[in-house]
Amino acid sequence: MHQGTLPNSLYREPLSVAQQGSLVQAEVIKGVLLSAGYFLLTRLGVQTRFDGPLFAVAASAIFPQWRPCLLLMVLSVQDAPGQVVPYDYLGVAGISGLMILSAALNRSREVIPAETQRFRGMLRFGMVLVAYAIINSAVQHRFGFHEQSPTRPFAIIGALMVMMMLTGYLAHRELQSDPLSGVRIQTVCVCIVIHIFFIIGCQILFGPLFGSSPQGAEEMKQLFQMMNGGARGLARLTGPFLSPNLLAAAPGLYMLIFLRYQQSSEISVRFIATFFMVGLAAALSGGARTMFVFYLAGTAAMTWTRSPKHTLIAGVMATPMIFLVDIPWGDVLRMMRLKDLQSLGVRGELWQASLYCMDWKDWMFGFGLTHFPVFCKSTLGYYGSDPHNWILSAAQMFGLLGLIFYFVLTRVLFQKAFTAELKVRAIAICLLLFFIGREFANTQYVLNNHCWCCLYWIMISLVFGSSPSTASPVTPMTERPS
Repeated sequence: MHQGTLPNSLYREPLSVAQQGSLVQAEVIKGVLLSAGYFLLTRLGVQTRFDGPLFAVAASAIFPQWRPCLLLMVLSVQDAPGQVVPYDYLGVAGISGLMILSAALNRSREVIPAETQRFRGMLRFGMVLVAYAIINSAVQHRFGFHEQSPTRPFAIIGALMVMMMLTGYLAHRELQSDPLSGVRIQTVCVCIVIHIFFIIGCQILFGPLFGSSPQGAEEMKQLFQMMNGGARGLARLTGPFLSPNLLAAAPGLYMLIFLRYQQSSEISVRFIATFFMVGLAAALSGGARTMFVFYLAGTAAMTWTRSPKHTLIAGVMATPMIFLVDIPWGDVLRMMRLKDLQSLGVRGELWQASLYCMDWKDWMFGFGLTHFPVFCKSTLGYYGSDPHNWILSAAQMFGLLGLIFYFVLTRVLFQKAFTAELKVRAIAICLLLFFIGREFANTQYVLNNHCWCCLYWIMISLVFGSSPSTASPVTPMTERPS
């Protein structure tokens, strides 16, 4: 702990320092217990298929200051006996409702900082975008221009999009208003990453279906790569998720949240090394090519932000090692499913069909929130909910306005990468790499009805405002007059 961050009054009052330490320890213990209780219920699923979400909502009602942390827990599990899709929506909606109620009751008493106002501007843009898409979908469907999916009602999809964005914003507000939120969020993020790798380890030992729900197991059994690995020869693990890509992405995102709420404005060498090792382990376990590249680029970005000069020196010194060390590049390429670079598989089919069939009117206005499943079924003969490319996804759902939104998001992150404090610069660069680079070949969740849309808006909020200090959660005593 850096002494310079503590208020002067705490040096005059040793008891205040002791109280502060006790408060922090109590919050850490509470965070570990809440995490353990939640993960235990999701793993066991004794009563229902939504034991975990019910626990999270009940705990949010009892411990309102822990709501953002409990929300992160719910978002870290997608498939388990006690939290089966779509019951993760139950947890998010329940916590969101409690946060909305609190925000409404405290509306007149809260002062909104300028940075949060900027974040609200992006939120409004996103909500206007969704409102436009709902109206566009109704017009497209009503007049027979582009049929919308009957199994995905566009009004409900749009309402879920708004709820996810609003929930991410409210989580940001609550985290900014509580000086103890830093220690809480760091404790929970560590517990989440430990849980993810615990499930990965068990899947390596006991098979790729370990820890999955009966429903999730049936879905994975039908996917050859999940069970047998295809060309890479190893099953693509999913951890507590249904998708290996989500498994590969989750540890990195939670580690960035941990970094944002650290007390220091700088990035330690220990954190960078941990980010690199944890990220590569997750990417290799899930066989996620884009995340493999993301963790390499993200680590380089953090190192460069910390010290450009030392990064260049280290790069020059490490270059000869590439030729001296016998790296099994063939095995690495096979692990990441990159041995055949000529084939993009299903993604290539989705991209080719989209680019071939979209005309200028589709690029300008979009063809509605839920037309793509209908388009994919009629064109390619199988179901697909997203083209796995943020450019095509944003254009198809929202038209030119969707691409403008991504331009604004890119500009904000680019500005933060050069003007904010060091760790926020690194986070901004990582998010830029993630939203624009990684999601060039994956489902985009920034504008989505999936629960991870909520997590993405929490990630966006990390570059706005200041993180509450974990060093001084106790309000300092006023100095006595001499």
